[in-house]
Amino acid sequence: MLDWIADKILALVSWIPALLVEESSPSFIAIRAMFALILIVLFIYVVGLWVSRDAISRHMEKMVSLFSRKR
Repeated sequence: MLDWIADKILALVSWIPALLVEESSPSFIAIRAMFALILIVLFIYVVGLWVSRDAISRHMEKMVSLFSRKR
């Protein structure tokens, strides 16, 4: 199962650089590694936003109610 996931991710990461440079180019591996790193960072960013979404909304509700009180 893990091998299948790794193959799919590698296919996705190899597809975009293949549009930019030829696969026989010496810089293809570096560009593929760059896109893999971007994919990993994007995944971590999305997971981080998803986890902290509830905490952010709770704090925003408290701040709005604090500042909207009538005096």
